[in-house]
Formats: sequence, C-alpha cells, structure tokens
Amino acid sequence: MGWPLVFATFILGIVLGYVGRTVISRNQDASHKGKALEQTKLELSQHKQEVTDHFEVHHKQLTEVTEQLSKMNKQWNDAASTLAPKSKVKPLATLNASDTDTEVTPSIAIDTLESESVIIVDQKN
Repeated sequence: MGWPLVFATFILGIVLGYVGRTVISRNQDASHKGKALEQTKLELSQHKQEVTDHFEVHHKQLTEVTEQLSKMNKQWNDAASTLAPKSKVKPLATLNASDTDTEVTPSIAIDTLESESVIIVDQKN
C-alpha cells in the first residue's frame, strides 16, 4: 500500500508545481509587460516631441524662404515696371507674413498658360 500513496504524492507534487510556476510566471509577465508599456509610452512621447520640433524648424525655414521669395518678387516687379512700363504681363505675387498660415493661390492659373509663354529650360528632361 505504500507505492500507491507515493505515486499519488508524486502526481500531486507535479500538479502543484505546475500551478505554482504558472502563477509566478504570470506575475512576472505582468510586471514585465507593465515595464515594457511604460518604456513604449516614453518612446512615443519622445517621438512626438521630435516630430513637433521638426515641424517647428521647417515652419521657420519655410517662413524665411517665403519672405525671401516675396522680396525677390517685389524686386522683379519693380524692375519689370521700370524696364518695360507698357508690358501687359501680370506682376508676380508677393506674400505677406499673414499669408504663410493660409493656402496661397498663384496669381496665374495653370490652364491660362499658353504654350508660347512657357520657356523650356532643359529639353533633355
């Protein structure tokens, strides 16, 4: 009668060991997943900040380019009106600082361009 009791105790030990290992591994997995979640949230917030900084820098650069383009267009218009005062060509658009936050429409619509008024710079392309 001793062997069935030893065999039952062995089976009970295996079952209790399996249950104990499962409970412990779940607790460790939960703490590991919590740490991974916190790390992921930190990386996401850092990425959001990097993207925000990227767009701020590019907005500043585009604002500067817009101002330079506006100055160049103004100089072009002044020179065109001085050198060819009787010309019927529309002046180039000048952009104000308040125009940079909104969508800018060109002064000449694409469909109104005639093939004679278009200059092809490089015919290879």
